[in-house]
Amino acid sequence: MDKKILLLNNKQIDTQLWDKVIQNAPNSRVYAESWYLDCVAPNWQGLIYGNYEYIMPVIGMHKWGLNYAIQPMYCQQLGIFPTATPSVSLEFINSLKSKFKYFQIPLNSLNIRTDKVIDVDFRKNYILSLNPAYTDIKKKYTKHTLRYLPKAQATNTVMKNIGISDFIEFKSQNSQKSFTKTHKTALQLIIAHSTSKARGIIYGAYSPKNELIAAAFFLKSAQRYVYLSSVSSDQGKANRAMYAIIDQFIADHAQQPALLDFEGSMFEGIARFFAGFGAQPETYQVIKHNNLPGIIKWFKK
Repeated sequence: MDKKILLLNNKQIDTQLWDKVIQNAPNSRVYAESWYLDCVAPNWQGLIYGNYEYIMPVIGMHKWGLNYAIQPMYCQQLGIFPTATPSVSLEFINSLKSKFKYFQIPLNSLNIRTDKVIDVDFRKNYILSLNPAYTDIKKKYTKHTLRYLPKAQATNTVMKNIGISDFIEFKSQNSQKSFTKTHKTALQLIIAHSTSKARGIIYGAYSPKNELIAAAFFLKSAQRYVYLSSVSSDQGKANRAMYAIIDQFIADHAQQPALLDFEGSMFEGIARFFAGFGAQPETYQVIKHNNLPGIIKWFKK
């Protein structure tokens, strides 16, 4: 007999039990931890299978009198935790279909849909094992990266533990319009919480004039360090400062049983940058369902 799947608001969820499931799951992702969801989507919900045997974060919305679910900001991979059997996964899909007229939800790299019951987009992520020694990791850098790295190291000074306010202000000044007030608030909350728990760190690159010209925030998640947010000024781009930051992070964290998760990308130039450090692609899926009425369905294609 199939077990019941309940859709609960976060205030109804036992977050201690929820987080225990996420942290112990072989496909654990920080994006699904309750504190993180609180930062990016305060009204998040969860699908609960049985007695928290499997769980799935859901960011539900209500518009035009219809319920739909979306991918929240700063959440590359969500899905079902722990990795579900095909039959359990299908039950989650059917539960989503019964509750939401429209949804577009990212799964994680260990949630693989092979049936035809749902539309699927395939996305790429790049990951790098930090287990080898730094010298061994560096041997797998591409010629392109090895060509730019000496200049980056010569023209930039990389520092750790950059202040949150300095990072946010720098990102606001050097980001395009996509860094909205909503994104800014969520990122501030994520960084503040994670750094207070020694799970987050900001690296910065400074010019010879001691000006911050590039910065990156890394978030520790189980056995992953997530390259969650980065930004460069025009001078930082010219100086290839991010090469120096990534290389320094790898040097500092080599010989750890962990991955450096670059979070993408589908853009060729960015993907080449990540692959330049020896990172390998992994595939994750985004499931989509559109049962909206008439003209609304057309706009949501």
